[in-house]
Amino acid sequence: PFDVQKGSPVAIQNIYHPELGCNWMGVGGQVMDMSGGPVIGMIIKLGGVLPGVRIPEHLTSLTGVALNYGRAGYEVKLADTPVASNQSLWVQLLSQSGVPLSKEIYFDTFESCDKNLIIVNFKQIR
Repeated sequence: PFDVQKGSPVAIQNIYHPELGCNWMGVGGQVMDMSGGPVIGMIIKLGGVLPGVRIPEHLTSLTGVALNYGRAGYEVKLADTPVASNQSLWVQLLSQSGVPLSKEIYFDTFESCDKNLIIVNFKQIR
């Protein structure tokens, strides 16, 4: 019932942790319902591989814990430095009971301090 919002994923500069500068890379965003309201308490699961970085098998976040992104914001730190990858990482929205609510959304990462935050917003479509 959820898909990525138009314009997602998009890579931008890490604007939410300016004190870390280029010593951080992550993915974040928010989840909205059909009317544009926040969907809080859902699970964001991250998987895949990142060259030279060990990604834990059960890396998750909850919507509503990273308010910089909005009321239903989430964030997952990926690495201590930007690393380039091509469609090898994904995020997926799950219900509180672990039922998939979206497909796995694959995204690129970049070895650039200007693109070390990947924004993936989800929107309810039915």
